[in-house]
Amino acid sequence: MAAIHMKRAWIHVRFLLLCVLGTPLFVVVSVLARTACLLPALRRPILSLYLTEAEKVAPGVLTTPEQCYQELYEMTSPTAWKGILSIEMIYLEAEVFEGGKATDPSLVRLDGSSCRLLQFARAARPLVISFGSNT
Repeated sequence: MAAIHMKRAWIHVRFLLLCVLGTPLFVVVSVLARTACLLPALRRPILSLYLTEAEKVAPGVLTTPEQCYQELYEMTSPTAWKGILSIEMIYLEAEVFEGGKATDPSLVRLDGSSCRLLQFARAARPLVISFGSNT
C-alpha cells in the first residue's frame, strides 16, 4: 500500500514540476521560435528543418513551408500549452494502481438509462470489463 502512495505522490510531483518548470520553458521556446521565424535569414532553415522532421513523423501531412509556419505558430500558442496541461490533469486523475481505488464512470444502458460501473461489482466476484465484440 505504501508503494501505491509513493507512486501517486511521484505523479503529483511530476505534474507540479511540469507546471513550475515547464511553463517558463514553454514560453521561452515559443518566443524564440516565433521571433526566429520573423527573421528571413532564420525562417527558411527553421521551416525546412521542421518540414523534414514532420515528414518523418507524419508523411504528406505538411508539404509547404507555409503549412509548417502555421503548425509551428499553433504549437507555440498558449492554447497548446493549456491543452498539454489538460491532458496531464486527465492522466493524473485517471491513474489506476493495483490495490488502489477503482474509478467509477457513468455508463449508459441499451435502454438509454444511466448507471455506475461499480454497481455491477459484488463481493467475492471479480468484475470483468470486456472491450470489443463478443460475437
